[in-house]
Amino acid sequence: MKRKTLLLINPANQLRPGFHINRATRNQPLSLGIIAALTPDDWKIKLIDENFRTFRYYEADLVGITAFTSSAPRAYEIAAMYREKGIQVVMGGIHASMVPEEAKRFVDVVVQGEAEGIWPKVISDFEDGTLKSHYISPVARTIVQPKPRRDLFHPGYICAGIQTTRGCPMNCSFCSVSAFNGHHYRFRPIDDVLDELEQITQKFVFFIDDNIVGHNEASKERAKELFRGILKRGIKKIWLSQSSINFADDPELLKLAYQSGCRMIFLGIEAENDDQLEEANKKLNLKQGASSYATVFKNIQRQGIGVIAGLIFGWDSDTPETIRSRAAFALHCGADSFQTSVLTPLPGTALFDRIKAENRLIHKNFPDDWIRYDYFEPTIFHPSMEPGVLDVEIRKALKRIFFPPSILLNNIKTLFRTRDLWAFWILSLNYWHYRNIFLKGRGE
Repeated sequence: MKRKTLLLINPANQLRPGFHINRATRNQPLSLGIIAALTPDDWKIKLIDENFRTFRYYEADLVGITAFTSSAPRAYEIAAMYREKGIQVVMGGIHASMVPEEAKRFVDVVVQGEAEGIWPKVISDFEDGTLKSHYISPVARTIVQPKPRRDLFHPGYICAGIQTTRGCPMNCSFCSVSAFNGHHYRFRPIDDVLDELEQITQKFVFFIDDNIVGHNEASKERAKELFRGILKRGIKKIWLSQSSINFADDPELLKLAYQSGCRMIFLGIEAENDDQLEEANKKLNLKQGASSYATVFKNIQRQGIGVIAGLIFGWDSDTPETIRSRAAFALHCGADSFQTSVLTPLPGTALFDRIKAENRLIHKNFPDDWIRYDYFEPTIFHPSMEPGVLDVEIRKALKRIFFPPSILLNNIKTLFRTRDLWAFWILSLNYWHYRNIFLKGRGE
C-alpha cells in the first residue's frame, strides 16, 4: 500500500525580507517539526521552508501550513494551489487561531490552538474520511510535546529553537501570546527539555519562551533547575532567550544562566517613559520604573551576559520629540544591542481591538493587507502625526541607533561591561544582522 504524503509548509512574507534577511536571525519552524513528530510513522513527510527556498509545487495527500499574520497572505496563496487540485489544506498557527473565520475562507481545515492536543485526531479523521472544518485544541496544564523532527529542518539554520514554557500572565496590549498560549505559565518537564537539548547539533540555541524565568519565585526556581540540569549533563551550548526585567533580580539565577551558556538575553523595554509604558500595559516596567533600566542592564552584564533591548516606536503618546528621545536613550542606556519595531496591531491583541474600534487602521483590505503587519511600517493612523511624518521620524531614529561608529563604540563598552569575548559576537549581531534587518530590510 502506498504511503500517504503530508506536506508541511512554512511560508514567508513576500513584501519585505525582515528577519529572513540574515541566516542568524531565522527561526526554525518548530511547530511544524512537532506536527511531523505527532504524525504516524506510516506517513511520508516533506517540509518546504520559505526561509531558505521559494515554494515549488510538491505532490501531497494532505497539506499542513502555518503562518504569522504577515505571512498569512502567502499561506492562502499556496493553499489555493492545492485546493484547486482537490487536495485538502489544514492551517494552524497564531494567525489562523486568532482569525479562524477568515482562515476558513482559504483552507479546508482550521486548527485553533496548540497542536499536541488535537493533531492525532486531525490525522485519524482524515484517514477515516471524516475531516472537520474546525478543530479547537484544549490548553493542557503541562506541556507534553514530542521532540520535533529536526531532521526535516533546513541545515542552514545557525540557531536551533527549543521551548521550555508557554503562556504569559502579563497581557501586554500589543502581544497575542496570552490569547494563544494562555494567561498562566505552563512548564515542560525539565528532563524532556534536557533530552532534546542533547540531540540538537547546532552550537547556538534560542529558548523561544516568552519569559524564560517567569514572574514569581516558583518559576525562577524552575529556571534555576533547568540551568543546573544543563550543567550537570555537561551540555555545551551558547544560548539566548527572552525575559522581563526581573531577570536581573536574582544573582544566583544570573550566575547559573551564564554558567549554563547564556550569552544574550532579550528584554522588552519598549519605551523609556511612563506614558508609553502605560499604553503597552507593561506593569512590571512601570512598577520598577524606567530609571531602573541602567541598573538592570549592569546587573546582567556583570555576569557576562549581553542585553538586547526591545524598543517600539509609534505609540499614541509619541511625538517627534519622544521618538528622537528614544533614539538618544538607546545610545546611552547601557544596553548592548537593540531590536526595534513599529507599533503594530495584530489580531488577538487588545491593541488591535481598540484601533479597529476607533477606525484607525491604515491598511484594512484583509487578508491582502496583512502582509504589511510585519513591524516595519506604520499601520495605525496616529492621533498627532501623519503616517509619512511618523515613518520619517522612525527612519531617522533607526539610522541614529544603527550608525556604524555608534555600534562600534557601544560594543567596546560591551567588552568592558561583560568582560567576555562574546562581545565581538554582539558586534556582529548589531552590525551585520540587526542593522541589515531594520535598515536594509526597510529598503534603506
